[in-house]
Amino acid sequence: MSWCTKQSGISSNAGILLGSLLVSLALGCNDSRVEQPARKSTAEQERIQPGHETAEPYQLTVPSQAQEGQTFQTAPVERRPFRDEIAATATIKPNEYRLAHLSPRIEGRVIDVKAVLGQHVKAGHVLALMDSIELGQKKSDFLQAKTNHEVDKRNYVREEGLYKEQITSEKEFLDAKGRYEKSFAAFRAAHEALRLIGLSEEDIKRIDWSAKGQPLSYFPLVSSLNGTVIERTITLGELITPKDKAFTIADLSTVWIILDVYEQNLAAVRKGAEVEITVDAFPGETFKGTIVYLSEVLNPTTRTIDARVEIPNPQRRLRPGMFARAAVILPGRGSDALVAPLAALQQVNNQTVAFVEKKPGTYEVRQVTVERRSPLYGEIQSGLHEGETVVTTGSFYLKSILLKEQIGGG
Repeated sequence: MSWCTKQSGISSNAGILLGSLLVSLALGCNDSRVEQPARKSTAEQERIQPGHETAEPYQLTVPSQAQEGQTFQTAPVERRPFRDEIAATATIKPNEYRLAHLSPRIEGRVIDVKAVLGQHVKAGHVLALMDSIELGQKKSDFLQAKTNHEVDKRNYVREEGLYKEQITSEKEFLDAKGRYEKSFAAFRAAHEALRLIGLSEEDIKRIDWSAKGQPLSYFPLVSSLNGTVIERTITLGELITPKDKAFTIADLSTVWIILDVYEQNLAAVRKGAEVEITVDAFPGETFKGTIVYLSEVLNPTTRTIDARVEIPNPQRRLRPGMFARAAVILPGRGSDALVAPLAALQQVNNQTVAFVEKKPGTYEVRQVTVERRSPLYGEIQSGLHEGETVVTTGSFYLKSILLKEQIGGG
């Protein structure tokens, strides 16, 4: 009886100890869970990074002192007809129909270079002065043949008069006539030799033994058209031949825009199609022209053909070698779309953003989705609303401030 009572007491005490242990473990688990730091919400994390599109877009404030020396221009987000077009890359080249590679017609040494790169010259303008031993010899032969011909001509005329008066014999008359015809042939051959190396009739008439100040071996290298010196490859004292290209002259009053049109777009591109050209040098400005030539041969490497556009260039603003963007305008008015100037769109962290002006110096950073693009505008799918004002000129400056804030806050 007493043993049973004792055993019951021991069991009761064990149950109390076991319950206490379980309570301690439960409290320990609760404590560890409470001590874990709470994670920030996704929306809050996104607001830490400027430029994320959230319920409350990031506000960028530019102090007045930071605006000094900067130009800001804005444009409205508006709905307008967005024409169907084909975008293409392009390069600017000289008008090859108004391009001249100049070289001497005879071997000679350069004794004076008068033209410089970028100089505007007219047809007949002296670009360089050359000295040619071969030319000197040809001019000397010409003068000698000319003198012999004049002497033989006078003798022939005299003998002809004497023969008619029966004062001289027929043999003397025929000898004089033979010498005259032979010297005339030599004179014509010497004359033609000078003409073949580029001398004009006026140049040949001016050849004389008594010419002062310039040896017979000197000759000028002249421009063949009005234009600009875009290449000069000769130096003083250099010996050059007809195979060498001394100067390149280009008439840049018109330039060629060479478009790369992809194979899949060939059916839509036609001669006479209107084309709008933009270049980085003149942001916001469009140059217009029409396609005047489509190549008949496809480039097998790029799968493109060349399309040529001629653009008037009276102020020489477009320069050969510039990279350009082209848009071939397809027929039709196009559909209405919400658009913003491309100058207002910037790339930040692989996202397209625009800066919406709330008031001068305060801008809202919006993430924007862009559909089609033209040379000047982008079709806005999301991120902007009609009537809002976005920064165009100055948007790159705002982008740089935004990136600095990201770095500083990161």
